[in-house]
Amino acid sequence: MYSMRVLNGRDVMKVISMADAIEAVERAYRLFARKEAGVFPIIAHEFEPEKKEMDIKSGHLEGAGIYGLKVVGYSSDNPKLRGIPALAGLVIVMSVETGRPLGLVDGMTITNIRTGAAGAVGAKALARPNSEKVLLVGTGAQGRAQIEGLLHVMPAVRMIRVFGRTPSNVEAYVAEMSAKYPHVSFSAVSSQELKDAALNSDIIVTCTPSHKALIKEDYVRPGTHINAIGADFPGKQELEEGILSKALVVGDSREQVVRQGECQTACRKGILRPEDILEIGDVLEGKVQGRTSDEQITVFDSTGMALQDIITAQMALERAEKKDIGMLVQM
Repeated sequence: MYSMRVLNGRDVMKVISMADAIEAVERAYRLFARKEAGVFPIIAHEFEPEKKEMDIKSGHLEGAGIYGLKVVGYSSDNPKLRGIPALAGLVIVMSVETGRPLGLVDGMTITNIRTGAAGAVGAKALARPNSEKVLLVGTGAQGRAQIEGLLHVMPAVRMIRVFGRTPSNVEAYVAEMSAKYPHVSFSAVSSQELKDAALNSDIIVTCTPSHKALIKEDYVRPGTHINAIGADFPGKQELEEGILSKALVVGDSREQVVRQGECQTACRKGILRPEDILEIGDVLEGKVQGRTSDEQITVFDSTGMALQDIITAQMALERAEKKDIGMLVQM
């Protein structure tokens, strides 16, 4: 018999901040670059395009003594029809040494904070440090997490313009985030204003389930950094392929971004070669160079790796144990 700690979302938020998650995610990327961590093939299925999907991501961080998996489901109708979040799931953390489960953690909270942290790590490594203007495309949970992470690492940001498919959601987002971050100017952008907003942005963040390009090639000016967060499944796309042909493209995992990230369409059409895609861990470790000039366009293709979930969940479990937070289950 052994015990396993179980943490719900409220427990996680008591012990993990965005700054903590950024630290954990960066460590995961570095371990991956050092070959001290790895990911296994993703199991995914889309029940209804842009509306209902599931995936199972797994991997190991041998350098941290852990492995595990995350199973997650997404239903865009949940908030409106059922009054519950669109995303739900679980993260299981296992010990390399004993092979036993160390804990079970709410997957929605871990996913939201680690994905926001991933965007922050990408922007810090690739965007111009003096970036002030941001365009956000997508107002869901990731629209909030991405901006929280970004503001942690890009202190010069003073203006964020927001675009989404549902105007009422955009208005609610602007009101909420304006109150939360009074030092930043938030404003809504219509579809007619999207191109101009993009052309006048230093950083563009896309976090939607779109299957068609929302940001066109002629929307992007020299020097722009793009965090492409939404494309994490075959068929998804937020950026026109031509953007990638003239950008420095950095992914979380080359294998994943070619198969199901923002890079998938450009690679399939021969516009982008897989061997030209860098990995963020290699940039962080100094194995390859990231941005080389203020005029260079950079793209961070973040598909999401199980490593991020596992290492963030483990941090939460360790801190929860010290504070006796959560529930111990005898197995």
